[in-house]
Amino acid sequence: MKIRHRLGLSFSLLLCLLFAIAAVSLSRISNLNTVTHTLVQVQVHRAFFAEKAIHYAEKAALCLVNLLKTIDKKSRVPLYAEMDAALASSDQAVEAIRETLKEPGQQAALARLTKLRDDYDAEFRETTDTIEIADVKVAMAYFKSHTQHSLNALLKGARELADDQQHQMERVLADLSRAEANAERLLIVLSLLALLIGIGLAWMMTRSIIGPVALAAGVADAIAKGDLTREVPMGRQDETGQLMQSLAIMRDSIASREDKILRLAYEDSLTGLPNRTRFIEIFKQLPEDQKGAIVVLDIDRFGAINNALGYAVGDRLLSLIGERFVAAANQAILVARLWGNEFAFLLLGAEADGARDFADSLLLMLKTPLILDGQRLDVGATLGVVVFPTDGNDAAILLRRATSALRLAKKRRVSYLFAAGVSEELAHENLSLIGEMREALEREEFTVYYQPKLNLTKNRVTGAEALIRWQHPDKGLVPPYRFIPFAEQTGFIRNITPWILILVIRHAAAWRRAGLEVTPSVNLSAYDLLDANLIGYVRALLEEHGLLPQQLCLEITESALMEEPDVALKHLNEFSKLGVKLSIDDYGSGQASLAYLKRLPVDELKIDREFVTDVANSPKNGAIVRSTIMLCHELGLSVVAEGAENAAEIDWLRTQGCDQVQGYGIAKPMPLADFLTWLSRNFV
Repeated sequence: MKIRHRLGLSFSLLLCLLFAIAAVSLSRISNLNTVTHTLVQVQVHRAFFAEKAIHYAEKAALCLVNLLKTIDKKSRVPLYAEMDAALASSDQAVEAIRETLKEPGQQAALARLTKLRDDYDAEFRETTDTIEIADVKVAMAYFKSHTQHSLNALLKGARELADDQQHQMERVLADLSRAEANAERLLIVLSLLALLIGIGLAWMMTRSIIGPVALAAGVADAIAKGDLTREVPMGRQDETGQLMQSLAIMRDSIASREDKILRLAYEDSLTGLPNRTRFIEIFKQLPEDQKGAIVVLDIDRFGAINNALGYAVGDRLLSLIGERFVAAANQAILVARLWGNEFAFLLLGAEADGARDFADSLLLMLKTPLILDGQRLDVGATLGVVVFPTDGNDAAILLRRATSALRLAKKRRVSYLFAAGVSEELAHENLSLIGEMREALEREEFTVYYQPKLNLTKNRVTGAEALIRWQHPDKGLVPPYRFIPFAEQTGFIRNITPWILILVIRHAAAWRRAGLEVTPSVNLSAYDLLDANLIGYVRALLEEHGLLPQQLCLEITESALMEEPDVALKHLNEFSKLGVKLSIDDYGSGQASLAYLKRLPVDELKIDREFVTDVANSPKNGAIVRSTIMLCHELGLSVVAEGAENAAEIDWLRTQGCDQVQGYGIAKPMPLADFLTWLSRNFV
């Protein structure tokens, strides 16, 4: 039986008992009220009429006595009338008593009282008749001998009747007291019975509810403490059973959600591989003396695959690659996906040679093309390797060092590098400078210096390279090599480049309005070159300030071109269509091939200072610079030699047909005001 049914039955039973108690109480009280009312009414009436009968009998007797004392007949007339009225009233009182004495036990007393009244009435009449027939003295004698005796008997009978009624009233009151006591005892018994039944029902309900609830509370407490294996008793088929079933469902749901959360926290949802958090946790569980290696792998040109085939194909590609990695791994190797297109491998017991062999095997495995939807995909990768405990014992540090080695390997265009051969680039001082760069940009602490580019054919300055400087309030002038590399690594260069473009285009427009035909050059980083929004931004700035596109030069380093060559080439073509002059900076310091150079839509090539320095005295440098000038001219490119330090180098470059020269041999970088002053005095 369900709890609600048991509760309903229990309360119904209690209500019936209370109703019975109320009904008995009302019945008893009603009976007592009826009896009391009857008793009071009858006895009061009897006593009243008995006293009335005595009163009028005595009054009639008094009138008779007065009549006996009156000699004059005329004087007796009013006394007769008064006497008759008294007798009539006495008869009425006796008759009223007769009406109240209906009980069988009262008939004898009523007959006796009637006889006494009749006897008194006969004697009374006889006395009055004697007064009129004989004389007063004879009537007086008869009154004393007969009538007085009958009157006393009548009065005595009436008083006895009143006394009898009094005794009867006392008996009835005693009966009423006993009835009241019985009713009280009955009410007490019924109340105790209701109390006992209520206690019994409460105990039964408590036992049927509190016990299961206590069990449920214990289960809930166990679940709250994380014990999801606690058995849940099902109980009866009532509300407590439903509660237990709900607790079981809740426990299973929580266990399912925790399992899902655990998977999300430690498992990559795309590939099903452990994620970075799980990788680090497993590493922390290794013994302190454990030896091994960590290999971090980055899929090359994965962004191009996403752009060309869509992110859905890219995700499927990552899943397929993850399956290959798992198939190639053994029990001593843990495979994890760190993020994006980066994977990590934990090699237990491996040393440098073992890690190198494993890296080679990964690269060899990736040479096998992947087929997706009939599309053949050739995938390459770059790796960074660390060996522990040689390179450290902290998982986060080891991953960071392996990633740094991977990034450097990409720049050097090699398949993999060991972190042992890569120096730590992020010193504490430099990290603090990175944290201050955003505030420096807001406080306008950055400024632009201009270094002139001398046109050797026209012998005047036709260009100037814009170089950023940081005027730090505490550290003074911070050179660019101290913060630009880290701005590029952190991506903050994307905030700096728009700022310097605004400033330089504004300056160039002012120069043109003043009749100064000097084309400024602005350096773009790899991040900038991969930003598709930068093209529209430059176009809008040029239109806003009224500067023609060909009156602005953008310089791109070889390393920036090599980061994502396809994307870089696409954006360079868009800049070329816009009409902006393009220049390759630091040519010769990277790995750009001549075939790739032929495809670039550039207008200018800047020979790195490494080859220009002492070019007049170094045959090898001279040969490289001379051949580069000839090649560029054949390709329709102008040539700028940077790093010219003296007049001998400048003269040599002029004789070799170099178009422009830049370096301390011409002028060092200067603030805008100094640059304009210098320009007005030299090579204009």
